[in-house]
Amino acid sequence: MAGPSVAGPSGAGTPAAGPPGAGTPAAGPPGAGGAASWPLAPLPAVDGGEVTLPVGAGVTNATGVLFGGWNLALVAQAATDLTGGRLRDLALSHLRPVRAGEDLALSARSLAPPGSLAHVGVQGRGPEGVAFTATVLTGPVASSPEGPPPPVVPGPEDCPPRTYASGPGTGSSVLLDVRVAGEEVDRGVASRARLWARVGCPVADDVRLAAVSDHVPYLLRRALPRLTGMATVAAGVRAFGLPVGEWVLLDVGLVAVDQRIGVGRVSMWSDGRLVGVAEQTARLFTRRPVAS
Repeated sequence: MAGPSVAGPSGAGTPAAGPPGAGTPAAGPPGAGGAASWPLAPLPAVDGGEVTLPVGAGVTNATGVLFGGWNLALVAQAATDLTGGRLRDLALSHLRPVRAGEDLALSARSLAPPGSLAHVGVQGRGPEGVAFTATVLTGPVASSPEGPPPPVVPGPEDCPPRTYASGPGTGSSVLLDVRVAGEEVDRGVASRARLWARVGCPVADDVRLAAVSDHVPYLLRRALPRLTGMATVAAGVRAFGLPVGEWVLLDVGLVAVDQRIGVGRVSMWSDGRLVGVAEQTARLFTRRPVAS
């Protein structure tokens, strides 16, 4: 890979080192009995039953609701824990938000007798009802997948951090270290952003990939200043089962935008190899014109 020098790949399920200054993750928001909550603590086994997790402030976005990337990561964790396979495809629909301080009831079950590939249904319920539902495909590690080369960009150590609406050191920025490698955000739907991302706590490769994949909303906000808000309604991750190194390079682009909906795609590389592709559909909000 031309340009950046990054750490070598970690094996499947091998935690990556955290960002500088965050090698020892900050204590997570307390759950029952004051214990740290996921992802700073292991996810309890979910096998046809249900577990209840406290939603900590470190996995929420600027509005105080569960960040889409950590939502995807939680689903990936539950499904791969259940089957023992690697993440290959994940499709998630967001129905209603779960806020910091609320409990999330998580369930996961096999949808068909497992073979080399396994299908898992995952659902999360908050105080107001079903928050999300997802179908996940897991399977063996890919042998030697071929993909396009990564964009040539500066290494993460030479890139500035991305901005967050909630400010640095709050919300999802606590556990995510994201750097801006390049942006073209004045071209409307043709805008692009290239970002380096890593996770600041020990998680498995598939979980790390899902957590950093949620960056279409970032580009929508940068490229469409008319927006007053947005909400992701559906998201997907397609992974190739390859090892994921400490840093993941995200190439974020928009596919289509209208008055109500924006669709984007993220290609993800690690150590010079394409390791996954993500897509998101977001509901867009703009100010209504004032009647004269």
